Amino acid sequence: MNGFDERIHESLDILIEKETLLGDELKLLLKSFLEEKTAVGFSFGKLCFLHYEAFSDGINEDIYKVAAAIELLILSFDIIDDLQDKDSDYIWNHTPELSLNVALAMLIMASKAINETSFEHKSAAIRLLEKYALMSISGQQLDLLNICRDEESYVQMITQKSGSLTAMGCLIGEVLAKGEVTKEVEEYGKYIGIIQQIKNDIQSLKVWGPKNDLLNKRYSLPIIYLLSKKNDVSNSVASYYNDDIVTVLDNKATENELTNGGAIRYAITIKNIYKFKALNYLENVALNNLGREYLEKLLR
Repeated sequence: MNGFDERIHESLDILIEKETLLGDELKLLLKSFLEEKTAVGFSFGKLCFLHYEAFSDGINEDIYKVAAAIELLILSFDIIDDLQDKDSDYIWNHTPELSLNVALAMLIMASKAINETSFEHKSAAIRLLEKYALMSISGQQLDLLNICRDEESYVQMITQKSGSLTAMGCLIGEVLAKGEVTKEVEEYGKYIGIIQQIKNDIQSLKVWGPKNDLLNKRYSLPIIYLLSKKNDVSNSVASYYNDDIVTVLDNKATENELTNGGAIRYAITIKNIYKFKALNYLENVALNNLGREYLEKLLR
């Protein structure tokens, strides 16, 4: 995987430059947004490449273009998510109206880029892109409505919102290689997204700032567990969530309850359940050692 991020970045630059229907201002904004996220790496594109490589006899160089297309879609979703949540300070939050146009352009470019490749099964890949993108949007809608307030509904929501996108990356790589997809890849693909979302939820609660889910009255597994405890801290948090204007959260007591009262341990336990489910499916898929190591890293 050495040099993979560079190849994806190069492919993204080419896609942007060759898109004649985009004006210069849109291209400049798109490139600046891309630079903002480059440091994070292109994990969704990697999932696509690794699964294509695992099931293909050789490497078609267009796979880098497909991986770049997937990253365009992911970045567009990230931008829209941040504009909706209003809890980050990325460059696109500074000009939301203009940024929305860039995100819309990237959605179209993602499908268009795959269609312009030489893969025999590119139509199947586009159908997968559309299917799992729509599922993710449905999950995002549920997240914004903030109505998933128990374990079952919350896990269903993050499966749609996050699991759909990681499954999409895996399955597009598989379908480009052999023209079909398997349940095993779809299942562990979804579980990767669930695990990453739970890890993000836990991380959100470690800093009392603008992205803290509890301060923003958002629901996540640790918070759902905390609210079920029915003690002084959970009652205070429940009052805060119910807009009781006289409730002032005791940050130290709440943080202590999250850390030592079992809420974080509960979320980690749920994460590990999906980790072991994913590993069981992964055992039946013939990935090379590099690909298997990368997936196992995402499952930790």
